Amino acid sequence: MSGIGSNTGTVAGARVLVLGRSPEVLETVIRELAALGVAVAGSVEPEQAAERFDAGAFDLIAFGRGLLGPVSERLKREFAHRNPKVRFLDTYAPLAVRQIVAALAGTDGTPPVDLAAYCERIGYNGPRTPTIETLRALHELHPAAIPFEAIDVLLNRGVDLAPAAIDAKLIHARRGGYCFEHNGLFGRVLTMLGFAVECLVGRVLWMAPPGAAPRPRTHMALRVTIDGEPWLADVGFGGCVPTAPLRLNTSEPQPTRHGDFRVVPFGASLRVQARLGEAWTSLYELAREPQLDVDYEPANWFTATHPSSLFRQNLIVARTTPQARYALLNARLTVRMPDGREEREVLSAARLEQALAELFTLPVEPAWRPLIERAAAMAS
Repeated sequence: MSGIGSNTGTVAGARVLVLGRSPEVLETVIRELAALGVAVAGSVEPEQAAERFDAGAFDLIAFGRGLLGPVSERLKREFAHRNPKVRFLDTYAPLAVRQIVAALAGTDGTPPVDLAAYCERIGYNGPRTPTIETLRALHELHPAAIPFEAIDVLLNRGVDLAPAAIDAKLIHARRGGYCFEHNGLFGRVLTMLGFAVECLVGRVLWMAPPGAAPRPRTHMALRVTIDGEPWLADVGFGGCVPTAPLRLNTSEPQPTRHGDFRVVPFGASLRVQARLGEAWTSLYELAREPQLDVDYEPANWFTATHPSSLFRQNLIVARTTPQARYALLNARLTVRMPDGREEREVLSAARLEQALAELFTLPVEPAWRPLIERAAAMAS
């Protein structure tokens, strides 16, 4: 993400209106923007903003998170009617100044993605408009085409979260990755398509026994807001990945091609659960506060290097298609059908290598052979 300093020359004299709920937050944001040379005004009484402020007097109108939904949508319509050229920006208080400066400079700071190459990679040829239909289509195609895997962790290569490295690996080298790579890529794709995207962090609960010590927050997911409604998008949760976006403003069961999911308020967090058999099983717990790219670096370092990380100890690969979920733990292959049928098989080293290439569509390298043999030996 670009630093503020590189954009300050392009924002001096820009006219900005900031609308929010907190006087202290608004005061701080206005002061920092003014220090950068922005001509800025603000109000914590947004309901009267359309009458109080002339939309023609501003280049950009920024809305705080507390206004998202009907309030901001009504104000945007009223302001746009009076000044069709005015731009709007939904902001999050800790990032508001950076987001406003980036918007004035003509960039949101998100590194671009080769959309044509990405769409070819997942087999998508539909509309590129920020609608729920587009999100649903991409959300199902992505985990079917790009497998979940952490083979580089077992090879001591580490995992580079730089956007260029992720694109080179998942798109061009036709490899897979784990959550930080999958959802990092997916988030940038959605942003380029015009979706409002926020990155979230979660604590994995999947397969943890009741009362177990809490694990560190090592999962990445996305909150995508469409027409004021928040959705959970997650294409990086391995063998139990949701195959469709999930509404975040309801705890009701939500059907997908591969079973029912729900998102339940759980204290200050949100708990994502899947119905397995007759019981609801917790997958992970999400913090509601948006994260920055830099926030994932420590979690990625832990996941890729710490001795207790599951990915340091096991070969874990998954791929979910409309026909089945394919999950590999070392040499134990599980295939789950949408109708509940399940098949299990323990693979030899030769069959494991074949499955990686054919079932999981990975470009198997000669350097993988030792870990393949080790995984087969663990399952025997």
